[in-house]
Amino acid sequence: MAWAFARRAAGLGPDDPPFSVYDEGLSDDQIKAARLARVAVYKHLERLVGSSVRLDVGQALEHGANWSELAETLEVSRQAVAKRFGDLRRGENVAVVISRRDRVREYPDDTRVRVGEVGGPEQYDSDRGEWLIGKKVRAEAKYAIVAVDGIVRRIYELDPAGWHEAENGWEFTAVGGRELDDLAIATAYTAGELPLQPGDDCPTRAGGAYRPHWF
Repeated sequence: MAWAFARRAAGLGPDDPPFSVYDEGLSDDQIKAARLARVAVYKHLERLVGSSVRLDVGQALEHGANWSELAETLEVSRQAVAKRFGDLRRGENVAVVISRRDRVREYPDDTRVRVGEVGGPEQYDSDRGEWLIGKKVRAEAKYAIVAVDGIVRRIYELDPAGWHEAENGWEFTAVGGRELDDLAIATAYTAGELPLQPGDDCPTRAGGAYRPHWF
C-alpha cells in the first residue's frame, strides 16, 4: 500500500508490476522520488499509529488496565510504559469532561431527540449521557465538566449512586438534578476538588466528546 501511494506521489503510475530499485527503465531521479515519497508515507503512518496507540492506552487505563499489562502487550518494561504514557494518568483525582460544539442536533432514533446546546430544562438531560465512561472513573469522579467550543460552561456534582447504563454508554445523575452554582464551584475549586471552572480553556482532545481529566 505504501508503495502504491509512493509511486503515485512520484508520478510513476500504479504499482504494476511491483516497484524495485532494479526496475529497468527507471532513472535515478525516479527511484529517488519514489523512495522519498515512501518515506513520507511511512512518516504519516508513524504519526497515525502513535496517536492511535495513545488513544487506546488511555482507554485501557480508564477501563482498569495497569502498567504491567500494558508493558506485556507492548513488549517493553513497566518503567518504559510509565515514562511514555504517565501523563495519561497524572494525579490521583479524576473528573468527567464533556466537550461539545455550540449547536443542536436532532436524532430521530435517540430517546433524547435533541442533543447539544439545547438550553433550558432539556440541557441537563442532554449533558448527562450517553458516554463511554469506564468503571474506575464512574467510581472516583466527583464532578462532570461541560466545555462548549473549548471553554468550560457548566459543572455538575455527580451522585456516586446515580450512574445508569444505557444502550450506548452510561448516563450520570447530578446531585439535585442541576448544575452547580457559582459559590459551590468556587468552594470546590479552592479546595482542589475541581481542576477547572467556568471560563477556563478546555480544548477538545482526540477520542471523542468525552474524556477523563486526571489531576
